[in-house]
Amino acid sequence: MKMKTGTKLGLLALVVAVGCALVWFRQAELVNIPENRTAFVLVFLTAVALGIAAFVKGAGWAGRIAAVVAIFIGLLLPFTVSISEQKMASNIIQVGDTLPSFSAPDDLGELFDSERLRGNPVLIKFFRAHW
Repeated sequence: MKMKTGTKLGLLALVVAVGCALVWFRQAELVNIPENRTAFVLVFLTAVALGIAAFVKGAGWAGRIAAVVAIFIGLLLPFTVSISEQKMASNIIQVGDTLPSFSAPDDLGELFDSERLRGNPVLIKFFRAHW
């Protein structure tokens, strides 16, 4: 039995969307997301276009499921990028500055207090991807 063109397009859309998402999250893990995200957005939108084309060409059930997932993934990143521009605060912490006092729950749910670090060199890294 020959696979329908629409099914092939749906599966291709899913591969493109998931592949791009994996690269995106790997770049986020490495704190290496480019300032210009146009290439990522274009690849994700290509996955959306392929997903829509899968429906137009008449995908089978597997192609339709893959296309829906690809369309969802492909729209999610461009949407989040478009609504969440990151801006630098005017009072950012610079290298060599004194650590401001703060407290927050740690990964075990216990209260962490920055005062415990006073007098020691500290590297603080805040990262929230792009959203």
